[in-house]
Amino acid sequence: MATKWEFSAGGVVFRKNENGQVEILLIRVKTRWSFPKGNIERGEPKDQAALREVKEETGVDAKILDYLGEVDYWYNIGLTKIHKFVYYYLMEYLSGDVVPQKEEIDEAKFMSIAEAEKSLSYSTDKEILDRAIKSMKKLGIL
Repeated sequence: MATKWEFSAGGVVFRKNENGQVEILLIRVKTRWSFPKGNIERGEPKDQAALREVKEETGVDAKILDYLGEVDYWYNIGLTKIHKFVYYYLMEYLSGDVVPQKEEIDEAKFMSIAEAEKSLSYSTDKEILDRAIKSMKKLGIL
């Protein structure tokens, strides 16, 4: 079985709603909820890839406030075993209407932190959300 490596970057994008509550932007592909992310192009800095992918997948412009670290996992496509690394950033929403990228994303929406915790499909994403909450507390956002 061949092994291939993939490198992606993405963001935990937050905003405050009209009541001052923090909301997190999630995407849904089929039945699975996660954070917007995508492949890093050759020579592209990780942080720029993360901002680009958030914009492409959700229509939203954001700015990076903190680096949340990386997660890695394995999956298979046919006879190829893939080891994927994803680098995540805490991002503050700046502008733009949430419009999911039709080709890849079924839904994108902001939801409360509690909703996001319940909705996230992967344990690695729940770990990243925990890191994002710690970072937001450290930065005085929460």
